[in-house]
Amino acid sequence: MTKGEKMAVDQEKKRRLDEVEKDLEGLRRQLQPPPDEPRDFADAGADLNQREELAGQIEVMENERDRLRTELGLD
Repeated sequence: MTKGEKMAVDQEKKRRLDEVEKDLEGLRRQLQPPPDEPRDFADAGADLNQREELAGQIEVMENERDRLRTELGLD
Protein backbone atom coordinates (compact mmCIF):
# COMPACT_ATOMS: atom_id res chain seq x y z
CA MET A 1 0.00 0.00 0.00
CA THR A 2 1.41 3.36 -0.98
CA LYS A 3 1.59 6.27 1.42
CA GLY A 4 -1.22 8.02 -0.48
CA GLU A 5 -3.43 4.93 -0.27
CA LYS A 6 -2.79 4.62 3.47
CA MET A 7 -3.72 8.27 3.97
CA ALA A 8 -6.96 7.72 2.04
CA VAL A 9 -7.79 4.66 4.14
CA ASP A 10 -7.03 6.58 7.34
CA GLN A 11 -9.24 9.46 6.22
CA GLU A 12 -12.08 7.03 5.54
CA LYS A 13 -11.58 5.46 8.99
CA LYS A 14 -11.65 8.92 10.61
CA ARG A 15 -14.84 9.76 8.72
CA ARG A 16 -16.40 6.48 9.86
CA LEU A 17 -15.23 7.12 13.44
CA ASP A 18 -16.97 10.52 13.43
CA GLU A 19 -20.12 8.88 12.07
CA VAL A 20 -20.01 6.15 14.74
CA GLU A 21 -19.56 8.71 17.52
CA LYS A 22 -22.57 10.70 16.27
CA ASP A 23 -24.65 7.53 16.05
CA LEU A 24 -23.64 6.59 19.60
CA GLU A 25 -24.72 10.00 20.82
CA GLY A 26 -28.13 9.56 19.21
CA LEU A 27 -28.59 6.03 20.56
CA ARG A 28 -27.67 7.13 24.08
CA ARG A 29 -30.24 9.93 23.89
CA GLN A 30 -32.88 7.36 22.93
CA LEU A 31 -31.97 5.14 25.88
CA GLN A 32 -34.41 6.30 28.53
CA PRO A 33 -34.51 5.01 32.10
CA PRO A 34 -37.62 3.06 33.03
CA PRO A 35 -40.54 5.28 34.06
CA ASP A 36 -41.19 5.73 37.77
CA GLU A 37 -44.95 5.27 37.58
CA PRO A 38 -46.50 1.78 37.72
CA ARG A 39 -47.13 0.18 34.32
CA ASP A 40 -48.84 -2.91 33.09
CA PHE A 41 -46.71 -5.91 32.18
CA ALA A 42 -47.10 -5.47 28.41
CA ASP A 43 -45.87 -1.86 28.45
CA ALA A 44 -43.09 -2.68 30.90
CA GLY A 45 -41.99 -5.62 28.75
CA ALA A 46 -42.00 -3.52 25.59
CA ASP A 47 -39.93 -0.82 27.32
CA LEU A 48 -37.46 -3.42 28.58
CA ASN A 49 -37.12 -4.96 25.11
CA GLN A 50 -36.51 -1.54 23.57
CA ARG A 51 -33.85 -0.66 26.18
CA GLU A 52 -32.13 -4.02 25.66
CA GLU A 53 -32.15 -3.57 21.87
CA LEU A 54 -30.68 -0.07 22.17
CA ALA A 55 -28.06 -1.31 24.64
CA GLY A 56 -27.06 -4.01 22.15
CA GLN A 57 -26.77 -1.48 19.34
CA ILE A 58 -24.69 0.78 21.58
CA GLU A 59 -22.36 -2.10 22.42
CA VAL A 60 -21.83 -2.92 18.73
CA MET A 61 -21.13 0.73 17.92
CA GLU A 62 -18.74 1.09 20.88
CA ASN A 63 -16.82 -1.98 19.69
CA GLU A 64 -16.53 -0.51 16.20
CA ARG A 65 -15.43 2.84 17.64
CA ASP A 66 -12.77 1.14 19.77
CA ARG A 67 -11.52 -0.88 16.78
CA LEU A 68 -11.26 2.24 14.60
CA ARG A 69 -9.49 4.19 17.35
CA THR A 70 -6.99 1.36 17.76
CA GLU A 71 -6.37 1.11 13.99
CA LEU A 72 -5.82 4.87 13.84
CA GLY A 73 -3.48 4.81 16.86
CA LEU A 74 -5.77 7.06 18.92
CA ASP A 75 -5.79 4.88 22.04
